[in-house]
Amino acid sequence: MTRADLHRLAGRFVVMLGGEVLQSLFHLGLNLALVRALSAHGYGLFAIVFGLGAVALTFVRALAGVPALTFIPQARSERRARAEAVAFGTGALALCLGLALGTAAAFAPFVGRGALAAGAFVAAWSLRSFLRNLLFARGRADVAGLSDLAFTLGGTAMLAPVLMRGGADALLWDSLWLLAAAHALGLVVALLALRERMRIAPRHAWRRYRRLWRSLAWSVAGTATANVQAQGQMLLIAGLAGPAAYAPIAAVLVLFSPLRLLGTVVVNLCQPEMARLIAAGEARRLRRVLAAATALLAAACLAYGAGLALLFDAVEHRLFADRFAGEPLGLIAGLVGSTVLLTMLYAAPKTLIETRRAFPELAAMALASATLGMAAVAALVAFASPAWSMAGVAVSEVVVLAWSWRAALRPATQPVAPRPSAFRIALPLSRRVP
Repeated sequence: MTRADLHRLAGRFVVMLGGEVLQSLFHLGLNLALVRALSAHGYGLFAIVFGLGAVALTFVRALAGVPALTFIPQARSERRARAEAVAFGTGALALCLGLALGTAAAFAPFVGRGALAAGAFVAAWSLRSFLRNLLFARGRADVAGLSDLAFTLGGTAMLAPVLMRGGADALLWDSLWLLAAAHALGLVVALLALRERMRIAPRHAWRRYRRLWRSLAWSVAGTATANVQAQGQMLLIAGLAGPAAYAPIAAVLVLFSPLRLLGTVVVNLCQPEMARLIAAGEARRLRRVLAAATALLAAACLAYGAGLALLFDAVEHRLFADRFAGEPLGLIAGLVGSTVLLTMLYAAPKTLIETRRAFPELAAMALASATLGMAAVAALVAFASPAWSMAGVAVSEVVVLAWSWRAALRPATQPVAPRPSAFRIALPLSRRVP
């Protein structure tokens, strides 16, 4: 990797990391406030809605974000890049609206009108997440950072008075409505800063997706199985143990959310670069990007975990206000920290597999890890405790770690320059691309 490459990536990394730090601090502060204000059942329910929102993000990324991050950096002209952006943006909008309706319909029998707040939150978060991916693909990390700033400041201004006023579990639905409004504000700010007329072209999007449907079908299959492997196991814990028993696990997961967001930054930074290097057949530089990203994430995870271990008593007694007295928070934190470290170690190679479009392999990997992990989680909840169930999640992450690195380091035999219009043709060749 040349010095110019390092300077360019470092500049984008600073902008992207700044935005993620802002969002991470905001989410951390909001969750800590809700831990103290809501009952264990109410906070557990909030964590479940938040987890479903994270699942929705992965499907939007699979169907719109990954194609944008793959094809736009490889576009041979600005006109072609804009056409790709219009197609995938239209697809993302339709998918987000569908996810909103599905979420509201799923929650309506249990929470009544609160289901509308859950649906609005999922749609707004998913759409803004796609727009960030689109901006990264087009090299506009500055606009993405501005959107993050608007979301954070707007969300803080809207939620602070509501959190101070309180209002028991009614606060849950008010918070979701205001979070949706904050994401909408971030969307509007980004679109205004972009200074381009935004187009919705259903026919163009349909034609584009029709050409990609086979590859995207594998992408969705891989995403679905990956969600079962990751978020599905958390939802299984919540379903088997109940929202109140899941609440301390969710609270500890929040403490590690800054690391997960750092992983998102690195993935969004590296994926367009990986796409360019794959197109150019630069195998050696590609492996350097892979190693540098993994080293950065591992070092950050170890440093963060050490700092959290030193401050954990203060976190338990002051930040959580002893709301989970009697729960083995130290055990939960250790298991969650180990799980997060494993995810940081495979984030870069898994992104490389995704960029190569080896979606069948991703689906097989996620299915194998999910099968083992779900069985382990169910057994641990039944015969041990919800806290120990996180060990089952860690077991599934070990499978993903080993499989991802084995696939990512598979030797290249024939570099292939992918054509933006031949996504389905490039899929069988992707295993041989470095």
